[in-house]
Amino acid sequence: MRGDLLRRRLLIGLGVAVAAAGLFLAYLRMARAFPINGDGGSNALQAWDMFHGNPLLTGWTLSDVSFWSTELLQYGLVQYVTGVSADQIHVTAAITYVLIILFAAALARGRATGREAWFRVGVVLAILLLPVPGTGYQTLLSSPNHTGTAVPLLLAWWAVDRLAEKRWMPVVVAVVLGWGAIGDNLITFVGALPLMVVCALRAIRSRGAERVRDLMLVAAGLVSILLSHAGLWLLHEKLDGFHAPKPPIELSPVGEWPDRAWMTARMVGVIFGTHRPGWQPPALELTLSALHAIGFLVAFGAVLLTGWRMLRFRADRIDAVLAVAICCNLGAEIVSTLSVDLMAARLIAPVLPMAAVLAGRLAGPWLARQDAGRAVQWGRGVLAGVLVAFTVTLVAYSPPRAPGSEGQEVADFLEARGLRYGIGAYWMSNNITVTTERKVTVAPVVGGGDKLLPYCWQAKRDMYNIDHDARFVVLELDRPYYGTPEQAQAQFGPWVERHDMGKYTVLLYDKNLLDGFPSPC
Repeated sequence: MRGDLLRRRLLIGLGVAVAAAGLFLAYLRMARAFPINGDGGSNALQAWDMFHGNPLLTGWTLSDVSFWSTELLQYGLVQYVTGVSADQIHVTAAITYVLIILFAAALARGRATGREAWFRVGVVLAILLLPVPGTGYQTLLSSPNHTGTAVPLLLAWWAVDRLAEKRWMPVVVAVVLGWGAIGDNLITFVGALPLMVVCALRAIRSRGAERVRDLMLVAAGLVSILLSHAGLWLLHEKLDGFHAPKPPIELSPVGEWPDRAWMTARMVGVIFGTHRPGWQPPALELTLSALHAIGFLVAFGAVLLTGWRMLRFRADRIDAVLAVAICCNLGAEIVSTLSVDLMAARLIAPVLPMAAVLAGRLAGPWLARQDAGRAVQWGRGVLAGVLVAFTVTLVAYSPPRAPGSEGQEVADFLEARGLRYGIGAYWMSNNITVTTERKVTVAPVVGGGDKLLPYCWQAKRDMYNIDHDARFVVLELDRPYYGTPEQAQAQFGPWVERHDMGKYTVLLYDKNLLDGFPSPC
């Protein structure tokens, strides 16, 4: 009997490993459908620096989300295999999404066994398995952009759910949330705060060990916030680590809330796959959108049901935390000055796996009922049909592979000409450095008055040292904010050669452009 149990577990483990490998290859193919951009290139260079003598990223000014404690570590580990390359960014994105699916499935399963466990996992897969082409790929399978933030969130909720009887469980939760929030402060707002609110409300009515556990989790959420703030303070003020500007987030005018709510709903459509902007044949898009809509409706119903149970003080702890976290993430988009457009769907990316988990935890037991009526049988048939359709699409659909980087033709030109160092518009800088595997380095700049200036965003101070012999400028003609040929000429004088490549232009000089260049940030 014991041997049969061990054999069954080994077979399940082997099946999960094989499935994870297959999913990785499928998502890698999707990730390669878009070139890397300046943000992903910057993150790749930061990770390389972290793992090659500069773990605190001294001298770097990062974006308003550092990812220092999350994806940059993952990037650095992957680079041991791939080196600094465009494909490294795609590989890491695929790994991240597979991890999200695995952790979401584990959390949805909870302590369930047998048929119920399989139905719970099946619902998660039906919602997460097939990202939408286009904006969906860019949101869920691209550079670090909050999608990976779901990993520490799911880990923390798994600890709350599965380690509930362990006295040290709140410590694990505080450390996971605090460490993750150092890399992405979104974890504070969709992780720590929902945990504190739910457990504080539960502690009012709970008794005995449950009340103690809820109060300890309130304390864990608070400690995680203190840990993340203390960690960032130490990094910035005492250890001479990276600098990360604070995001300028404020409340938006109330009159804008209806429009922001409508756009947020469209952003939800992007991550759930119901909004498909013309990347596949119309009939296929309509069919897949309808199938994705089923998953969205189940998830939406799970949030509503959990809210109703919370009002009656009957909601499971993790279910309530997930529902509140989803509402916090979406609500922040509506009432704040955060970006709201389809590309800003990245800001609500954690909503997708959290909603999938909640749907699995609530729909799974219903689908597994022994006294299955017609509605349950229909539900099982729909779930099976969706999983088959999505699996077939995942295997059969192969999106065309994009060039390695935005402006790949510029990178190829610079490398072919033997040019090794220069300056350029942000979206044509660090990504060129990465796609040429550091054979060509482009320091990011921005326009200011009648000159080009160091860009105080995703850049390192020593990029602008006069020790580097910068002999070219790369500019984007459709993005004059990052610099224009006129500014370059006013600052450096006439160029020796000018090469226009569509919307890009390369200006070549016979002198070091960093000699007398303005001081970096």
